[in-house]
Amino acid sequence: MSDATFNGDSRFTVKEFFFKVLSGSAQGILIGVLPSAVMKYIIHFSGLGNTALGANFTAILTLFTSMIPFLIGMAVAMQFHMKSLDTGVVAIATMAASNSIQWVMLAKGTLHPMTSQAVKVPTRLFVANGAGDVINAMIVAGLAVLVTWLIARYLDGFGSIAIILSPILVGGGVGLVGKTIAPYVGHLTTWIGDGVELFTKLAPIPMAVLIAMAFAIIIITPVSTVGIALAISLHGIGSGAAAMGVVATTVVLLINSWQVNKRGTTLAIALGAMKGMMPSVFAKPITIVPFLITAALSGIPVALFNIQGTPTTAGFGYIGLVSPIQSMIKDPAVPLGVMNHFITPVVAVIAWLVVPVIAGFIAQWICCKWLKLYQPSDFKQEL
Repeated sequence: MSDATFNGDSRFTVKEFFFKVLSGSAQGILIGVLPSAVMKYIIHFSGLGNTALGANFTAILTLFTSMIPFLIGMAVAMQFHMKSLDTGVVAIATMAASNSIQWVMLAKGTLHPMTSQAVKVPTRLFVANGAGDVINAMIVAGLAVLVTWLIARYLDGFGSIAIILSPILVGGGVGLVGKTIAPYVGHLTTWIGDGVELFTKLAPIPMAVLIAMAFAIIIITPVSTVGIALAISLHGIGSGAAAMGVVATTVVLLINSWQVNKRGTTLAIALGAMKGMMPSVFAKPITIVPFLITAALSGIPVALFNIQGTPTTAGFGYIGLVSPIQSMIKDPAVPLGVMNHFITPVVAVIAWLVVPVIAGFIAQWICCKWLKLYQPSDFKQEL
């Protein structure tokens, strides 16, 4: 497909279509995830969060997360060089279908949560609900692009009434289809969560190793690591192992990205842009092998040092230093049944930094230098 504006004459192969959806999705995820992840602890420890200005700033950054499906739709549409109308329609359809924004009807007489006043007539309330289902967002974004292409090809893009019909039929229609299939697509996350939950029944070392390996893969797929952890209430050593798996993948990506990518791309990965590398990994799946090796080696200290976490910190790894900090600092809000052991800063440096980095270089040497399964250039990518 050329760089020409998207229309009914646009041509693309199945592979081109898939990777454009994947690349756009990766970009949308990064735009939504990074602001809050980077600023969370800066705002917290600076005291800015205790001010009205800081609270509003935090809320705005958090809203980025709920806008991830919208951003995915927008970025996917831009990958196909769509016009502004079509870009907006694809973005709205994607957001509406992915449950990041949910809505309920307040019955007459119910207290409105914003005004604390009883509503006089049935009122629809929209609620931001995290990032929603990213997999469904990708499916709906791709479907909306395909429907838009079919309309452009066979109906001349609705001609002069496109401004009326496109939002209704593509935005509303495809969004409704996506909303309908969302529960079924959501089963995928449930199945993966059930598989990970089986590992929690093993002895500490094999449990930590297998969970770390599982999350090392999940972090470079559209599946939400946090979503999986929350779905099965992954806590204690299981949470620590999951976070270490995310760290393992981060380290391998950094080792390779440093050699072939711009410094901004490498910095973005360090700050949490692992999912942004999905196109490179999907293009050459063998690159998953060093992630698994690094995760397996890094998971062992999790069991040995009893490194723990909560369901909400299991999928973060280095992002915002959420997982390392949680493993060291006791949070009064976290029950003892979730976390009952905290490591020292020295152990944290060894477990979260020294071991994964050494393991990453070992995996890099085995897979790249010895077995020649891939080259650093396979990770060359713009974020």
